[in-house]
Amino acid sequence: MKPFLLTFVVAATAGMAGCWMKLHEPQEQSPVPLGEIYKSPAELEPDALPYANANLILSGSSVPVTMSRTQKGDSVTFKLESKDEMLEEEFYQADDKSFRFIGITGETFDPAIPLIRYPFRVGESWDWTGYTALGLTRKKAKATLTSATDTLNLAAGVFPCILVTADLEADTGGGMIGKRSLKFWFEPKKGLVKRDLGSSTTREPRPKPSS
Repeated sequence: MKPFLLTFVVAATAGMAGCWMKLHEPQEQSPVPLGEIYKSPAELEPDALPYANANLILSGSSVPVTMSRTQKGDSVTFKLESKDEMLEEEFYQADDKSFRFIGITGETFDPAIPLIRYPFRVGESWDWTGYTALGLTRKKAKATLTSATDTLNLAAGVFPCILVTADLEADTGGGMIGKRSLKFWFEPKKGLVKRDLGSSTTREPRPKPSS
């Protein structure tokens, strides 16, 4: 092979290898901008099914579950199942005005807590008052909700999200007030990637098995 042709082949091969490496490098995720405005549900899609395989963390123990979505009217339910057994359900309401958290199996909020209100601006805050019910026990409650930009770095990947936090206070009787934080991470157009209800239960995406 002539020296010129050999040089050309080597250079072309190196260039193709460089392009291949760039195409297969992990892409940096851009965070959700603070102050970003979502005018309608179609721009955010908070009620979308974010994935089919999840980890449900109960009292510190992680259980692999499959996740499915059902909807009837404005009521949206996420079902978390393991080996054909229903472990937990999440209940929400979704319409053109807001996306609201009703509760989970065994705990509900009345009225439902508005997690997203349209038009929604990342960084805004608002208040909620109502009742929380654990089984048949109903208590007065209130919450201050805040929103922020937050990028989740999980074993399942990197997720640029909007974090909505509800700092909840509930009357536990005898003049005592119980406090806890409810946290919800939304990735625009992907849905509710993670939710953390304090010490009781957390749901997050399950990492894909390594090949």
